[in-house]
Amino acid sequence: MASSESGSQSSNRTISVSPPWEQSEKKPPIEEPTGSKDHVSNDQPGTNPGSVPQEKTQETPHTSVTPSEKYPNGLAVLTVFFGLFLAALCVGLDRSIVATAVPKITSDFNSLPDVGWYGSAYLMTTCCLQLFFGKLYAEFTIKWVFLAALAIFEVGSVVCAVAPGSTVLIVGRAVAGMGAAGLVSGAIIIIARSVPIDQRPKYTGALGGAVGLAQVVSPTLGGVFTDKLTWRWCFWINLPLGGVTLLATLFLVSIPPTPRPDNTKPSIAGFLQRFDLKGTLVLIPWVICLLLAVQWGGTQYAWTSWRIILLFVLFGVLFLVWLWLQVRSGDKATVPMRIIKQRSMASATVFMFFAFAAFFIITYYIPIWFQAVRGVSAYQSGINMLALSAALSITVICSGFVTSKTGYYVPQMIGSTVIASIAVGMVYTFDRDTTDEYWVGTLVLLGIGVGLGIQQPLIAAQTVFERADNAIATSVLIFTQNLTGAIFLSVGENVFHNQILRQVGRAAPQVDVREVIGAGASTLGAVMREKYPPYADAILTAYNTALQHVFIIPLVTACMMVFGVVFMEWRSVKKARQAAAAADAERQQSG
Repeated sequence: MASSESGSQSSNRTISVSPPWEQSEKKPPIEEPTGSKDHVSNDQPGTNPGSVPQEKTQETPHTSVTPSEKYPNGLAVLTVFFGLFLAALCVGLDRSIVATAVPKITSDFNSLPDVGWYGSAYLMTTCCLQLFFGKLYAEFTIKWVFLAALAIFEVGSVVCAVAPGSTVLIVGRAVAGMGAAGLVSGAIIIIARSVPIDQRPKYTGALGGAVGLAQVVSPTLGGVFTDKLTWRWCFWINLPLGGVTLLATLFLVSIPPTPRPDNTKPSIAGFLQRFDLKGTLVLIPWVICLLLAVQWGGTQYAWTSWRIILLFVLFGVLFLVWLWLQVRSGDKATVPMRIIKQRSMASATVFMFFAFAAFFIITYYIPIWFQAVRGVSAYQSGINMLALSAALSITVICSGFVTSKTGYYVPQMIGSTVIASIAVGMVYTFDRDTTDEYWVGTLVLLGIGVGLGIQQPLIAAQTVFERADNAIATSVLIFTQNLTGAIFLSVGENVFHNQILRQVGRAAPQVDVREVIGAGASTLGAVMREKYPPYADAILTAYNTALQHVFIIPLVTACMMVFGVVFMEWRSVKKARQAAAAADAERQQSG
């Protein structure tokens, strides 16, 4: 149910829409959400086929609208979108493609102690700079900020591809992560400024499909590059894809800087005055402390180790200091509190957090289940995962079209919560006797559940905020997505490692657990049958039990997505387009 909520930063009014089952009982109330100057509802019954019926409402004398922008033509938009799609694909691939190549990399560089840094360096710089790029997009010309991020990402990819040793590779991963911090959020912001708001869900959904598809297929693609060519192609692949993005953005994107309340022109001096230097200097160390704690805890060091305890203490103290600075800095803050306190934004952040917690763990550990428990090759496990990636990609695109048609995104979030929770519960029941029909159907259902809701938080943020706040709101959500992945993959790894020790120790105490861990998922069955024939079946069953304990995590987080739905405001993406059209017509009549 939409409620009346005033925002101190906005003096304009937006008509909030109640869920369809309440509209026959009472008229929608007038509310003033924070930062929604652009979105004025003047819908009338029957004016929008496919949208939720509403009772007639009248604008107040104080209502104002932002005139509609002039958008590029269809061919230009499609070309730009194709380039942005490839950029999102690059980022999605780069997150996890290196995991498959790690054994070969460590063999070439003799760098086994550095394994954790190949992923950590990328994630740290991405998370640390994500919110900083939000500020840059809000301050400067979006096109040039995006191209700068793309250039940094490509430089990092080249450094990784030509790295003569492990240290250079780690540096390259860190540089690539710096660029990746601005690419996905930048792509979404460019789309937001290139198409009308009621058309954005289609394009945003497709971008989400690119990231989701890359997340699922990257292990297989990495395996093909490593086995058939060289692991360096895991990084070279970013150059041709990024080249297309560069050309499309350079020649076809023309977006003016986001207007600021004081009407000043973009400048480095002005940016430095408005830049939250103190907040950024505190943000970077608390992110690093948190990521190091969850990645090292239970693996390199015990959770009770003084190093891990110190990292968590530093994280807690620095986070509280950063939060205090954000409250104190007002609109100059890296994340202004009025944005986080906006009801739909807070709900979108919660939904994004729990949805990606489930998604990252599922896409990482189901291939392990295929290889270790079912005994298939890494390549075949990638083929099996196509059931998930195809369902996810198709659904996320279709959900964007449905949102554009109906105007509402909350129903898809409800459906996503229900279907994803059921599907993850079915994944939890996977065992050695699971039939092909069962796991295929489960992965398809999971793809539908995740695809329905994975991009809706971004649509919600674009709907409730004005242009000036869109860049920061988008960056906050992408930051949440990246930080969630880093945290929960580490949590899943710790649970899995500890459960392997426990379950194998119970099922086959005569077996050296270190050999089970060292065998790897793809060769586990063969190695155990060769070394421990009497215990091979028991070990595989114990391995499956350990994975089931890991799947409890996404089961819980998928169910908790409901907290991001129940407080979400019912808004229509169509209303801003209609209000802008009405403003244009009125302006033409008065002119």
